[in-house]
Formats: sequence, C-alpha cells, structure tokens
Amino acid sequence: MEIDAETKLILLLGHPVRHSVSPLMHNRVFEELGLPLVYLAADVEPDLLAPAVEGLRALGVIGANVTLPHKVRVMTLLDAVDEYAARIGAVNTIVNSHGRLLGYNTDAQGFMSALEAQWGGDVASASILLLGAGGAARAVAAVLAQRRVKELRIWNRTPAKAHSLCRDALDWGAVRCVVVDIHEPSWLKDVDVVVQATSSGLTDAVKEPLIPVDILREDTFVMDLQYGGSPLVAAAVARGLRSEDGLEMLVRQASLSFRLWTGLSAPEHAMRAAAAG
Repeated sequence: MEIDAETKLILLLGHPVRHSVSPLMHNRVFEELGLPLVYLAADVEPDLLAPAVEGLRALGVIGANVTLPHKVRVMTLLDAVDEYAARIGAVNTIVNSHGRLLGYNTDAQGFMSALEAQWGGDVASASILLLGAGGAARAVAAVLAQRRVKELRIWNRTPAKAHSLCRDALDWGAVRCVVVDIHEPSWLKDVDVVVQATSSGLTDAVKEPLIPVDILREDTFVMDLQYGGSPLVAAAVARGLRSEDGLEMLVRQASLSFRLWTGLSAPEHAMRAAAAG
C-alpha cells in the first residue's frame, strides 16, 4: 500500500483496541481495490472521546468505526444520526460528509445476517438469551424485535439497564421480553440461542464464561460478539455445542460500513481472509 499526500484516513475509536482486526480487514480491501485510504485503530479513553470526535472533522478524516465503550455516548457528539441508529440508541459507524459527522448503525444488520447464516433457525419461534445491555446489545435486541422474536431474555450486571432495554424491545416488536438472573438455572435450560454482547472476555483477565454451558440444551446455539479467544465459545465447543464467535458478524457489519464510506461493495472474501489471519 502506497501512502502519500492524497491518502485519506479512516479510524476505529474504542478502548481498548489492541485486539481489533478491523485495520487488517479494511486495509486489505483498500489495497485490493486500489483505494487511497488507510484504516488505523485509535485507543480513546472515555474522557477524551469528545475531542477525538471533533478531530475527525478538523483533520478531514473520511469516517470512523466506533466500538466499546463509546457506541452510545458518541451519538451526542455528532451532527446527525440515522433514524435506525437513533431508534437503537447506538452508533458504530461515522461518515464525514463535507464536515458534517453523521452516525449510523451497521451492527444490527451485520449480527442478523451472521446469525441467519450460522444458526439457521427461526427467530419468530425462538427463545433467545441476550447477555448485556450496552450499545452492541441494543443493536441485537432491536433487530431481533424487528423480526418478532418469540421471547427475548435479557441479563445485565446493572438490572435497571436490562429493564430499560426490555421495554424498548417490546416497543420495537418483541412478542415477549423478560429480565433474568443467569444464576437461576431455569432461565438457561430451555433457551434456543445465547448471544454474549458484554465486554466479558475482552481482556486476558477474564477466563471463565458468564454462564455455565453444561446447563444448556444440546441443540442450543451460542454466539459471542467478541472474537479471538472467547471463554464462552471455548466452553461451548468443549461441551459439543454449536458455537461461533463474532468474526463473521464483524465482517458483515464492516462490509456495510465500507459501503457507507466509499459507496462501493466490499469484497467480503478478502475481509474474511484478513480477519482470520
């Protein structure tokens, strides 16, 4: 990849970001398509998010991805937010349109596309356990509710956030939503899908999965939105359960972000190969 005075920048804003394979994916595609773009990861601590976002405008950055823990707060720092992202209450993609910073959410569609490809079941007849109530979890809940999920069970360390997301999910179209305690086995025994959408496993300090997978049915599908060494996925695989980490979702949401920045279709095969190493 040649970098010169005409090369434009796209950033990933998050904390931490050292684990991210997004730079590998996007730079592989930029090079393959001959685009004068480069993608870099920026570790932005929460109290520095506002100046970092303003820096996108000042430096003429083409756009950015936004990851944990900034997906919700970043919305207040943008000039406008897409209607779907506003309804979800989380932004993971920023487009710099002639100095106006516009927010979008590609997580929801990326998640649903990956779930359909990897699980293959019917959301409308499923009971799904969602772990988390942050920005990524909100995107998951929104698209599941839009598909009229039969029952959504939500757990979060802060129960008030889980209750708030449940109320939103019902407004969005979920048939039933309940806040659960994952330490009560009855909520785990009959679930069809588990979606892990917290930051658990993002650091090396976390070694144990959030839930005991031995309680799950043998046909339960387990999906962790994190990738690269998920304790939950490792435990599920050891148990013999069908399980996937978030790599495929990452590729699919990245493809949608790529289109927002460039107007082009991304070669997902190249993204997938780069992300897989």
